[in-house]
Amino acid sequence: MNERLRFLREKIGISRAAFGQKIGVSGDVINNLERGRVEIKEPILKLICSEFSVNEEWIRNGSGDMFIKTSLSTMEKLKEEFHLDDFTCSFVYEYLKLDEEKRNAVQEFFYNVLNGMDAVNRQEPESSVHKMTVEEAEAEYIKKISRSVQKEESTALNITPDTRKLSNE
Repeated sequence: MNERLRFLREKIGISRAAFGQKIGVSGDVINNLERGRVEIKEPILKLICSEFSVNEEWIRNGSGDMFIKTSLSTMEKLKEEFHLDDFTCSFVYEYLKLDEEKRNAVQEFFYNVLNGMDAVNRQEPESSVHKMTVEEAEAEYIKKISRSVQKEESTALNITPDTRKLSNE
């Protein structure tokens, strides 16, 4: 087991101190465990397996795969391989957890955004394109909301002081 512990640490590519820090012990403790000076106790073994997604059967007796395949370990590999930042990695992970219907909605949204960006890139030079001011955009939004409120049947659930004010304008 001691040799497998050393092999694991080297496979992960971290120092004894860094390995120990992840499981709450010193680098000296890891050194003693790897050299067989100290027996690997059950709590330490469980921490190693949990922290590094290690197959307990492998660390105990060398059988099976070294690592347990988990969605998080897969994401860590993708993050490393494609140099993803934390936001991108988290976004992909959350996307993959969606059901098919929600994934399709997200895909449609992004295709629309990308197609819109293509259209913007194909427009006339910037000097001839009218850009809305914040005030103009806000006014357009209020008009759109106001039309939407007028189309709906007025109930206590969909009329608030703000929407009453908009619909009276």
